[in-house]
Amino acid sequence: MRTELDHDQLLLTVLNLFKAKEGEVISQIIHIGNRLGLFVALAQQGQATSEGLASVTGYHERWVREWLFAMSAQGLLQHEDGVFGLTPEARFTLVDEDSPRYAAGVFGPPITQYEIDRTVEAFTTGIGMTWGEHGAETCHFQAAMGAGGQRHYLVPVILDSIAGMSDRMRKGVTIVDIGCGAGVAAEVVAGAFPNSRVIGLDPSEHAMEAATERIRATGLSNLEFRTGSFDSLDDLGGEGITVDLLLTLDVIHDLPRPGAAVRSARSCLADDGVWLVADIRAAGSLEDNRKMPMLPLMYGMSILYCMSSAMSEAGGAGLGTMGLTPEVLREMADAAGFGSFETREFEADMMNRYYELRP
Repeated sequence: MRTELDHDQLLLTVLNLFKAKEGEVISQIIHIGNRLGLFVALAQQGQATSEGLASVTGYHERWVREWLFAMSAQGLLQHEDGVFGLTPEARFTLVDEDSPRYAAGVFGPPITQYEIDRTVEAFTTGIGMTWGEHGAETCHFQAAMGAGGQRHYLVPVILDSIAGMSDRMRKGVTIVDIGCGAGVAAEVVAGAFPNSRVIGLDPSEHAMEAATERIRATGLSNLEFRTGSFDSLDDLGGEGITVDLLLTLDVIHDLPRPGAAVRSARSCLADDGVWLVADIRAAGSLEDNRKMPMLPLMYGMSILYCMSSAMSEAGGAGLGTMGLTPEVLREMADAAGFGSFETREFEADMMNRYYELRP
């Protein structure tokens, strides 16, 4: 390790620090633009001056102009002679809600002072925050992170890769999405397979409120949501419900008791059932993980959300965002009595690795 100050590295360090601050600030300006409908309005206009965009939106021109400058500086807008327009890529990711890469919802309100204070406190107590403790806005932000891919790829690519499962779901099976959050994936599956029963489980009251509203909006009669987690799988068994397909999408690394969750998953499955687990493509050590794009974001998200959730109980496992490697899950699966364990990755989902487990 170096001990002498390197002037060139010092300049790079200062630049990297302020780039981090730039990301914090610009993400909020993107959120403001999305909340005000400025991206959509500009897309509808095609091209506009600041005066023209202010006129159609009813906002103050000086504020609109500075927002246009900021988004142009970020490379999201094109600019020529006072006229602005979205880049095709910005339109695809920030305006087109049907796009598999739609990401506007990811840029939510900033983390609150309460969340910062609780995280600081956790460094002393060891006890982090549950996802539900973050509040309703975080629930929507969490759902937005995977919604585009789930709508486009979950059924035709991910689920279709499970041998025979698409045919079974068309005929009618019981599917449980555990840790369903706001219910996007459950809605997608229920809509694609109307003969199957889909049950979403999540412990967050905010998630359940959003999921319940989703049922009202879609009117899907084969979809239901219940407050609960892996412990609730035993309740389903008590109702005589056997699970043919269990979905757990980016959940295991958030759990204080992942080993117990894996055992509960094993006990609820039908004899020919399948458990599909999606989780981050973690490699193990810090150095092994360095090949992952946006690694600082992954570890930062872990401190604020994922590891925090996994440490929200005394003695929590604390896997965190980068903690569920194939080796870790395989060890828990073997201990729980799973007989089959397969791993696969898809180009459609660059962040996640998928595991297919069978009794």
